[in-house]
Amino acid sequence: MTTSACSSVAVLSTIPRLSQHLKLALPNVSFTDVPADDSTRSRLSNAEIIVADANLLIGHVGNLPTTKWVQMTWAGVEGFVAKLRDSKTTPPNFQVTRFSGQSFGYAMSEYVVAQIVNFERDQRRQYENQSRAKWEQSGRVSDHRRLCELTVGILGVGEIGGFLAKVLKTLGARVWGMSRSPPAEISEKDFKRRNLHHLDAHVTGASLAKLLESCDYVVNVMPSTDSTRGLLNGDALKSCAARGSVFVNIGRGSVIDESDLINALERKWISGAILDVFENEPLSEHSKLWSFPQVTISPHVAGISKPEDIAQVFAANYVRYTAGKSLQNVLDHNRGY
Repeated sequence: MTTSACSSVAVLSTIPRLSQHLKLALPNVSFTDVPADDSTRSRLSNAEIIVADANLLIGHVGNLPTTKWVQMTWAGVEGFVAKLRDSKTTPPNFQVTRFSGQSFGYAMSEYVVAQIVNFERDQRRQYENQSRAKWEQSGRVSDHRRLCELTVGILGVGEIGGFLAKVLKTLGARVWGMSRSPPAEISEKDFKRRNLHHLDAHVTGASLAKLLESCDYVVNVMPSTDSTRGLLNGDALKSCAARGSVFVNIGRGSVIDESDLINALERKWISGAILDVFENEPLSEHSKLWSFPQVTISPHVAGISKPEDIAQVFAANYVRYTAGKSLQNVLDHNRGY
């Protein structure tokens, strides 16, 4: 069944130049910027399609009588889902799609590969040596492992995690992946789309400890949901001790309490941590995590929502919408992503 094309789309976002990129992607569609002020509600009240930042839209969800579809500009929508639950608001009667796709796969894979290589080659010490004009080849500077010698575990092999698996496998690493569904329950189409054939081992949460004890690096890519929050709390990372794994978090900080992560570092269950996301952001200047020399901290930049990428994802979904086809990356309110 074909849906009539929507001639005007409302854009509620602080992302610079988003409307311009949307217009370039769909020149026959009119995009109207909606300011985040007292006029927002009235300006959105007649919108059929909205492109929005999750935090700006949440207060208007119950006042969108004509809206049929909202395209979010972020991949993470747990805050949006949580506020709906906290306010006891029923899920909206329009479809919500997350921003996801290959662009995030490229960005986050770049981040992970760069950080692993930097950690293995002790790049921090090389920078320090350079600042002191010191020529030194000892330790990991010269005696380092290559990616093809490493086993990397990925917690969450959805579209982004699967893309990361493909990149790591191309570079020779052995790759483990964990998903909520066992391979037998994943359709052949999804299995291929998510690049799961690149995994050397595919497990579910029941085998989390086995993955942790088998991998040199453990990369969390999971969203924040009821089933993932606190997954690594307590002594979960103790399973990493024998191998001295490095924990990499580019998913959500809620997967482990900060105090439990600090405990794992102090007890040397993990030999290091590469952290892009945290329970509370920005990370407090008083956090002990800043003081560990084996910890690398970045300010939630592993995957940035670029306007040109959002426009391409929206354009692809817009074509599906007007053709009456199912949309991609539809938010499942029960799962939280």
